[in-house]
Amino acid sequence: MSVTLVETSRLGSLSTLQEPLSEKNEPSMLLTLWRRFQNPVGNPDPSSFSSTKKNVILLMVAVGSGLSPISATIYYPAIFNIQSEFHASDILMNATISIFTFSTAIFPLFWARLGEKYGRRHTYLISFFIAIIGNVCCALAVNMPMFLVFRGVAAIGSSSVMSMGAGTLGDIFDAHERGRAMAWYTAPPLLGPALGPVVGGALNQKFGWRSNFWFVVAATSLVWLAMIFFLPETSRRTASMDNSMNKKRKRPNPFAALAMYKYPNIALTICFTGILYMVFFTVNTIFTRTYSQQYGLDTTVTGLCYLPMAAGTVIGAMVGGQWSDRMYNRQVALANGESNPEMRLGGCVFYAGIVLQCIAFVVYGWCVQANVFWGYGLLCLFFAGIGLMVPYVTLGTYMVDCFRAKGASVTGNHVIIWQDTDWLELDLYLLLKSKMLLEMVFCLLCVVV
Repeated sequence: MSVTLVETSRLGSLSTLQEPLSEKNEPSMLLTLWRRFQNPVGNPDPSSFSSTKKNVILLMVAVGSGLSPISATIYYPAIFNIQSEFHASDILMNATISIFTFSTAIFPLFWARLGEKYGRRHTYLISFFIAIIGNVCCALAVNMPMFLVFRGVAAIGSSSVMSMGAGTLGDIFDAHERGRAMAWYTAPPLLGPALGPVVGGALNQKFGWRSNFWFVVAATSLVWLAMIFFLPETSRRTASMDNSMNKKRKRPNPFAALAMYKYPNIALTICFTGILYMVFFTVNTIFTRTYSQQYGLDTTVTGLCYLPMAAGTVIGAMVGGQWSDRMYNRQVALANGESNPEMRLGGCVFYAGIVLQCIAFVVYGWCVQANVFWGYGLLCLFFAGIGLMVPYVTLGTYMVDCFRAKGASVTGNHVIIWQDTDWLELDLYLLLKSKMLLEMVFCLLCVVV
């Protein structure tokens, strides 16, 4: 009896000792909040997200992808005001555009590599915070050097989604539905250059040029806060990253993404879409000069004339995304479930888009050269926008299909070619100048070849 009582008392004392120990093993509130901050959803498999959750992520990425183009063009109507206030030369004002374009071309490779190594969520949050700081400093700039430097900082921060967005969509959307998602992701960057000057002109007229950058700060902050609370970590390498925390890490090489060019299918696809964008941006470069000088339209009306092409690109993106998914699903069904990325390519709509773009640009060149009614040219650009985006969305989705885990790196290479053509377009204009029809025929031959 006494032995039993002693053992019972010992067990009671052990249980009292184990209770505080078990309480100590429970995670603290701060640790729980930190884990919640790292991954708000807590689901390790992004492809198993519900449709609502996937669409919320798509909305955040799509809106974020449009911020960089809007930030690039929103201050165009206020360029003369900024130049007058800072007593800047034309060279310095052009440098504000060049530094933004250069940063947007190069830094998506850095962000893509960081996102694939350390996780996309943290990379988004850091980059958007940098963009907010850059635009705040632009709004508060007191001289031209300060404005110029922080234009580059803002471009660096806002460029992350230009590459990582495709990687995020590749993480959460399966191949049979990825075309539609890529269409929504691609549309805002093409709407941005058209909407930016319209919004910027209204803000500049009402509140001054600094309001343009406060508007960008507000929009970027809203997306940044939404990502903090609703964007989970979608990278499929998250598990391996967690397991390698205690291992020796090599410094990430952002230019490792350039190794994608060793694959012929990727290199050819990027070059072809680069030619498509070269034609698109060549027209954009001389569009304002043509419609303001040749047709005598004022600044506001000229800005509104960008909308038909922007509307065409959105329609073309939707059509191209839906068609590529339909094409892929039909080919998979014919192959009894076996799939490969090339099943997305081809089809009558795909090739019709290329032909439509060529014809629309040639007719647009003739309309400008013949000085016909300016509305005919806008109608041509509407159809040119449709023809541009049908093959562009299809090929962009195809590249993500080929390298699903490295979709951000593939798209980063794509962005480099995209921005390089933005510089090349000005050289084409200076060389061909008023020979608009010859320019269009040249671009037509490039696309066909």
